[in-house]
Amino acid sequence: MNIQELESAVAAIGIPARMVALGGHAQYSWSLEQAEDGAWEVYWLERGDKNDLERFSTEHQACTYLLGRLTYSQILAGLSWGDAAQ
Repeated sequence: MNIQELESAVAAIGIPARMVALGGHAQYSWSLEQAEDGAWEVYWLERGDKNDLERFSTEHQACTYLLGRLTYSQILAGLSWGDAAQ
């Protein structure tokens, strides 16, 4: 999985685009970007702090992790994929 595939999957599960920053970072969103040392980082950016930071060696690992985390949040919220389409 790469960032473009993740973007499609995030839309399919009903996550608003403003909640994710793929390939960069934005305040109050889940961010996925490549660090200067080549590692891929996934974190929640709030007030300039990288919260719940996880680092991965490949784009695929980072994308898969973020998709899993976002899918889990949708399940906890009681939403299903059918709800997102309505």
